[in-house]
Amino acid sequence: MEIKQSALSNKSPFDCANLAEWEKRSQIFGTDPKGVLFKGLPDIFNEHIHNWQLKGILAEIAINTEEIRILDIGCGYGRISVPVLQTLPRAKITGIDISQNYVDLFRQNTGQDAFVSFVEDIGSDLGLFDYIICVTVLMYIEDGNLENTFKNILNNLKKKGKLLLIEPSSSGTPFQTCFGLLSLIKINNKSAATGMGGNSFKYTSLRNIIINSGARILKEYRLPVTTLFFLFIYVFTRTLPAPGRFLLQMISKMDEFLKFTKLPSIYVFYVIEK
Repeated sequence: MEIKQSALSNKSPFDCANLAEWEKRSQIFGTDPKGVLFKGLPDIFNEHIHNWQLKGILAEIAINTEEIRILDIGCGYGRISVPVLQTLPRAKITGIDISQNYVDLFRQNTGQDAFVSFVEDIGSDLGLFDYIICVTVLMYIEDGNLENTFKNILNNLKKKGKLLLIEPSSSGTPFQTCFGLLSLIKINNKSAATGMGGNSFKYTSLRNIIINSGARILKEYRLPVTTLFFLFIYVFTRTLPAPGRFLLQMISKMDEFLKFTKLPSIYVFYVIEK
C-alpha cells in the first residue's frame, strides 16, 4: 500500500518534505542502523544506543503471553521488530512507516505485515494492540499536530495495553552537541545525508501531551551517563574501537543504575498505559 499522490494533497509542505526525505534516507542506508540512528557516530556507539532501546522494550513486553499483537510505528527496516520476534516468535507485529522502501524491507526481514501511512492517519481497521512501539517518531511531527497524533496512537492501543515511547530530550542536546561544537563540524549530524532534522522535547511539553490525552505514565527511563560523557565516548570509540566495547559495557551498567534519575538524557523512554 503506497501513499497516493491524491492523499498528499491534504498534507502540509512539512509532511510532504518529511515523506520525501525518509524515502531518500531509506534508499541511501537500507538496513544500516545509521539510517535511523546517528549517521556520524561509530557503529559500536550506535549499537550501544540500539541495545539500550531494545533492552527497555523487551523488559516491558510480557513474555509469558501466548500471542500478543504489537504495532511498530516508524518500523523502518525492522531494527526493533526483528529482535523482538527472535525473543517472542509467536508475536504478531504490524509495521507502519511513511517510506515504501522501509515497509518493503520490514516485510522481507520479519515476514510480518506492514503498511505505508502517516502516523496521524492510522485507522481503526488494524484493530487494537497489546503493545505499541513508537521510537523517535513524534520528533518528526509538526508541533500543531502533536496532540492529535498522540491521541490517534492511543486509539489503537487496548485498554491496559502499553505504549513504549522513546523520544529525544532537550536536556541532553547540549551534551550531544558539545554545547554547539559538534554541530559546527557536523560529526554528530543525525541527518547529514538528508534534510531531516527532527525536534527534541522539553520534559514538561511531552509529558503534558501524554497526560492531557488521558494516558498514564507508568515509568520513565533515561540514559544519563551516556549523555554526560557523550563527547568522550564518541572520541574514544572512534579512535579505539576494540577497548571502546569494554567502555560501553561499563557505561551500560552505570546507565542501568541511574536510569530512573532526572539527570540530562539524550532520550527519555516512557512506558505509557491507556
